[in-house]
Amino acid sequence: MFDSDEFISIFLSEAKEIVEGLENDLVLLEDNKSDEDLLNKIFRSAHTLKSSAGTVGFTTMSELNHVAENLLEKVRSGKLDVTPQMITVLLEFLDTVKLMLQNIVDGKSETDGVTNIDSLKAKIKAIADGNDPAAVAPAPKPAEAPKAKEKPAETPKAEEKSAEAASGSSGSNSFHIDMGFKATIFDNGIDPLMFLNDLRAIGTISNLKIECNNLPTILNLEDPYVCYTQFSLDFDTNAPDEQVQNIFLFVIDDNDINIVNTKADIKDDEEAKPAEAAPAKTEEAPKAEEDPKTEAKPAETANNNTPANNAQPPVHKAAKVQAPSTVRVDTRKLDSLMNLIGELVIAQSRIMQLTQSLDIDNGLKEAVSSMDRTSRQIQEEVMNIRMMPIGPIFNQFHRYVRDLNLELNKEVKLVLKGETTEIDKNMLEQLSDPLKHMIRNSMDHGIEKTKEERIARGKPEYGTITMSAAHQEGHVVIEVSDDGNGLNKEKIFKKAVERGLLSKDGKYSDIEIYRTIFAPGVSTADKITDISGRGVGMDVVRANVEKMKGKIEIKSVEGKGSTFIVKLPLTLAIIEGITFALGAQIYIMPLISIIEQIKVKNEQVKPFEGKGEMIKIREEYLPLIRLHKVFEIDTQVENIEDGIVVVVEAGYRRCAIFVDELLDQQQVVIKSLDSAFDKHAGIAGGTILGDGRIALIIDIQGLVNMSLQGKINNGVK
Repeated sequence: MFDSDEFISIFLSEAKEIVEGLENDLVLLEDNKSDEDLLNKIFRSAHTLKSSAGTVGFTTMSELNHVAENLLEKVRSGKLDVTPQMITVLLEFLDTVKLMLQNIVDGKSETDGVTNIDSLKAKIKAIADGNDPAAVAPAPKPAEAPKAKEKPAETPKAEEKSAEAASGSSGSNSFHIDMGFKATIFDNGIDPLMFLNDLRAIGTISNLKIECNNLPTILNLEDPYVCYTQFSLDFDTNAPDEQVQNIFLFVIDDNDINIVNTKADIKDDEEAKPAEAAPAKTEEAPKAEEDPKTEAKPAETANNNTPANNAQPPVHKAAKVQAPSTVRVDTRKLDSLMNLIGELVIAQSRIMQLTQSLDIDNGLKEAVSSMDRTSRQIQEEVMNIRMMPIGPIFNQFHRYVRDLNLELNKEVKLVLKGETTEIDKNMLEQLSDPLKHMIRNSMDHGIEKTKEERIARGKPEYGTITMSAAHQEGHVVIEVSDDGNGLNKEKIFKKAVERGLLSKDGKYSDIEIYRTIFAPGVSTADKITDISGRGVGMDVVRANVEKMKGKIEIKSVEGKGSTFIVKLPLTLAIIEGITFALGAQIYIMPLISIIEQIKVKNEQVKPFEGKGEMIKIREEYLPLIRLHKVFEIDTQVENIEDGIVVVVEAGYRRCAIFVDELLDQQQVVIKSLDSAFDKHAGIAGGTILGDGRIALIIDIQGLVNMSLQGKINNGVK
């Protein structure tokens, strides 16, 4: 095993991507059993995972992957059909690999706490042999079976001969294999020794020769990670040609790999001897090679072992595709780079303002303007580096929907749209939980309980959940919709009244009623289950979305379905905001939270004893927050008619914020307030304006929470 954290770190990163891709592809394979490209992709991924695990020394994981790979090979060769039971066991295999990977991350042994490896191997082998995995007892004996099978592979060929006698000698193959590897093969996480191990697993190696002519002396060995070794060997196996070639599937294009079926060559020589005894036939042989039509018939009768066919390379190489050159970078380095670029843009804006105020015309202004454009372009490029497609997060829910189908006894299909839509990586990692809760809500509450109920409504017997993403007006809009029952407005209203969220006699729009499902403890489930009913799921969704500076809305038509709409900024590093004055200070309010700004009259404000003030806007009373009192700022603008009121929204609540005046709209780079500053409710961070002044960014959610908790009374007693 490599004594290097770097190799293990690379392995863990790649293994995580492979497992996520395999999980999604296996679920897709269940509905697309005849998709050969998908099946080949799954096989290649499993093979890569096995090889990579073996390379860095995680042998148990590699052996488990080898068993799964054997099953996939039988499916790929047409010996087995894809079944739901097979997919379930393979998904269990991936869950086990996830546990092993997490153990490695935690610095533990790969098998620490993983108790199902032997039983899982037995299940996979049972399916590969065409048996029922449920009948396999999880005893230790099945786990020992692989060892009993592996030993004969290294013994003399007596047992191989008995196998040939039972199945006929036509299934036995002999090969001569030359392996020459490029010097940089270790950089790809590939150890040439693993190919020898893979060959031993399916046959017997003999006459192994190691060529070390290019190996420098120890004094001249500058880089220990350069490969100088080449192998040549003879190989006997009952496996078909294709299985032997697949061992080298990922290196054959970039390395010097030559595989020759020597048994086929012997047959060709034997067939050539009668030809030499018959002069007439030997004269015709060249014509057969020149004319493809005359070559076709001998090829069929000789099982493609004619000399003409043997002139072709024995290995079928896939067409080369130019892959993009990539490099893995720690996201912390990107965060640091983004922070420095933000500082550069701020400094550049300051220089821009200073030069504009100078009465000069010597090309300085033009140079500064050009530098400003370049720094902005650098900022955009760095932001683009942080952007990643949302597809990988979307794809992981194929497995989740499948599991819920089995648990709820429903048939629901997941449809994905806009998987290439890009979003900041830091936000991408925070999306999984809220999306999971929305899908769970749609599966449990949204989709009808029975097929008969759907058919009676004129719908397909299977339900559909659609996840989509798109860029709209500088934001990422994600929608999760279903074609189920829709929200029960009356039931939600009743629950909201019970919890004091709405007034029984109040008049509310559908949107206002629907918003209450995001309040803690609100649930319309008839009973509590492992999936839902405790009233915490949608509250988590709202909290996570608002943590990402986003907002969520619901659209629903009873009997037709519901749609959750999440609107997020493209990145958490930069926000679009409105600057406003409060006394001598400048603050910034996130634009996404602003509903409207209006001038109001004194008579619209009503004091509520012990609860502050309310302001009436178009027949709706909203809590009023006088921001200068909350932040204890001296200002000359205290009369409500002299300033401006901004209506903002956070979650399912709205409130009105009174400020001196609105100044401008601009993009700002968010700076977190470090430990040198005391935390203040209502402040989310800060930024530096173009003129060098510091502006604090308002936390709308924090202010609304303070208002709801009665912590803001505007001096009303």
